[in-house]
Amino acid sequence: MSIKSIFAIPFAKRARKKVYKWAFSPHITQQKVFKKLISQAKDTAFGKDHNFDKITTYSDFKKQVKVTDYEGLRSYVDRIVAGEKDVLWKGKPLYLSLIHI
Repeated sequence: MSIKSIFAIPFAKRARKKVYKWAFSPHITQQKVFKKLISQAKDTAFGKDHNFDKITTYSDFKKQVKVTDYEGLRSYVDRIVAGEKDVLWKGKPLYLSLIHI
């Protein structure tokens, strides 16, 4: 057995255990991801405008963030195009792909 195999087996077992843990508790996993995303976006312009710092549940999110189309987000996109950072997400996007129909 090679050195790679010796180290790969315990690593694979550990990775498998983690995957099974989140796969068998999807609601908990989704809640963790949701909270992480809200936390990461709370200091953006969009997050501040929609009170992400007060959002703890999906119900809170639905109350604060209404479904919208491009025109509803246009002012944010314009700010990004102008070079502003931390608008819709942390930092500046690598690129924007906008399709006008």
